[in-house]
Amino acid sequence: MNTLIGYDLVPEPKIIDAALRACRRLNDLASAIRILEAVKDKAGPHKEIYPYVIQELRPTLDELGVSTPEELGLDKA
Repeated sequence: MNTLIGYDLVPEPKIIDAALRACRRLNDLASAIRILEAVKDKAGPHKEIYPYVIQELRPTLDELGVSTPEELGLDKA
């Protein structure tokens, strides 16, 4: 995941989906949330990208029981 985040792009939702499923297999909720935070950071000034990614990932997030950083209140810090 470090290599993917190192690139100058926002990963496609299907790549993020696979990463979230890998986190779930490892029972690592913290890494799943860090991935979502990194995606938001990579979207940068393009405010429409992150909501689109979350919209595309919503079924997966619900299936895996993963909350977004915004739902957890981590975006207010």
